Amino acid sequence: MFRILGFISGSAISIVGILLVLGVPKFNLSTFETDQARFDAALDKIREKRPAVEELVEEPVEEEAAIVAEPIAESAAENVADNALDSVEAPADPQDIFDAEQHWHEFWNPFRSEIAARGFVSQLEKVTGLDYRINKVEAGIYQVGFAYTSEDERRSKISL
Repeated sequence: MFRILGFISGSAISIVGILLVLGVPKFNLSTFETDQARFDAALDKIREKRPAVEELVEEPVEEEAAIVAEPIAESAAENVADNALDSVEAPADPQDIFDAEQHWHEFWNPFRSEIAARGFVSQLEKVTGLDYRINKVEAGIYQVGFAYTSEDERRSKISL
């Protein structure tokens, strides 16, 4: 009980001391009139600069419109040709083409978290220098594997 009273009285004395030394802060709260005056001043500055900009822009606009129209027509024709090429179906994932030539051998016991599997893979890559893949079998089961193209290569990688 005395500790709580001491804490409260000490805090109050500290706050009063800070206010006596630094003084009471003066808060400048904005009012509608001051905000409106600042807004009107900003609008007046914009209106003053507007005629100068319009004079610079009016003269060359018509000439530039004719110059810009020709390349737009040419680029539209190119876009049609590009879209026709895009409509040809490409493989969904370039990795699928790579996987078609290689087989993946999964080894070690499945891991329960992806973080553990990544740690295992990073350590294996440091030691062996081979490329490993983490395959998510289902929720909470992650299997680590490596790529091989022949049975001899698979055996040599297992021995590493």
